[in-house]
Amino acid sequence: MNKFLSLFLIVAMIVILFVGCNNQYMSSGIIYMQQNDFDKAIVQFNEAIKLEPNNPQAYLWMGKAYGSKSEFDKAAEYFLIALEKDTTKQVLKEMKENVEFYWPVLFNAGTGFLRNKDGKENKEKYEKYLLMAEEVKDTSINYDYLVLLYAENGDEDNMKKTIEKSLAKNPKNLSLFFNVAKYYIGEEKFDEAKKYLDKAKAIYAENPQIVYWLGEIAYSSKNFDEALKNFNNFNKIYESSDSVMKEKLSTYRNDVSFKLGKIYLEDKKNYKEAISNFKNALKVKEDDYESMLNLGFAYYKNKDFADAIKTIDEYISKTGVEISDLYLIKADCYSRMKMNDKSKEAYKKYEELKKQGK
Repeated sequence: MNKFLSLFLIVAMIVILFVGCNNQYMSSGIIYMQQNDFDKAIVQFNEAIKLEPNNPQAYLWMGKAYGSKSEFDKAAEYFLIALEKDTTKQVLKEMKENVEFYWPVLFNAGTGFLRNKDGKENKEKYEKYLLMAEEVKDTSINYDYLVLLYAENGDEDNMKKTIEKSLAKNPKNLSLFFNVAKYYIGEEKFDEAKKYLDKAKAIYAENPQIVYWLGEIAYSSKNFDEALKNFNNFNKIYESSDSVMKEKLSTYRNDVSFKLGKIYLEDKKNYKEAISNFKNALKVKEDDYESMLNLGFAYYKNKDFADAIKTIDEYISKTGVEISDLYLIKADCYSRMKMNDKSKEAYKKYEELKKQGK
C-alpha cells in the first residue's frame, strides 16, 4: 500500500482543514503518516479517538495507518466504524475518490477467510468487508468471493442471490462458474455442478480444469463413458500444452491417468489400456502407490505375470504393507510360470498373513 501514500500529503492538508486544529493528535498522526512512521501514527490516532470518540476522521485515519502496514483486518474494522460515525457521507465520498487505496484494503480483509481458514467462525465479519468493498468499487470480483464465503458456510440461498448479482455485471464469469461447480461437487450435487461447468465450458471449451472436473463428475456418477471422453480430452489438451502449463496440470494429470486406469481395469476390462494409464500416473508421481498397486493388478489380469510379481514386490518394498491377497496373486503368477517352489513359498506367506487377519 505504500505506493499510495504520496497522495496523503495533499489529502492530509484537506483533512486538517476538515477536522480543524482543536485535535492536536490528529495533526501529529497525519504528520507521522507522511513520514511513513505508521506505528507512531497509530498511537496518535488512538489518542485522537479517546479525545473525540465520535470523530469519523480519527477512525478513518487509524484505518489508513493499519492498511498501510498491510494489517487489513484492523484497517477494515476502523473503516467500518468511520462510516458508522459519519453523518455527512464524507467518509464514503473520500473512499470512492481514493478507491486505489481503500478498495484493496477492504477486499484483502474480506478475502482473509481464505488465508486464515476461518470463514465459518467469522462469516459475518468477512461478509461486511466484502459488501463494503463492493460499495467502494463496483466490481463483480467482490461478489465472486462472497459466493465462496457463502459456499464454505453452506449458505446456498445467499450464494445463489450473490451469483445472480455477479452475473448481472459479468455474464461470462468463468471463475465464478468454476468455483460454484467445485462447491457443488464437494456437496456431491453433481447435476448442479455440471450445470455450472457446462456454462464455463461454453465460454472456454478447451480449459483443462473445466474438462477435468466434467470428467470427475462423470466418474463420481459412474458414467464411465462420459468420464472417458472428458479425461481423454484432458490428456489431448495436456499433451499440446507447454512445459509451464504441464507443470501446473501435473496433479490433474496424475489423477486423470489413475482414474482412466481404474475405468479400463474394472469397467472396460481393457487391461493394456489400464497398464498404460497407471504407468502414466507413476511418471507424474513416482510415489503414487495406489497406482503402483493397481498396475500390479492390471499386469496380473493381462497375464503379464513376471511384471505383476515385480510391481507387487516393489509396492510391498516401498510401502512396507503386506496383504495376504497380494501373496495369493504372486503364488498364482509363479504357478502359471511353472515356478512351483516360488509359488509354494508365496502361498505359505499368504496363509500366514491371513491367519493374522491381513
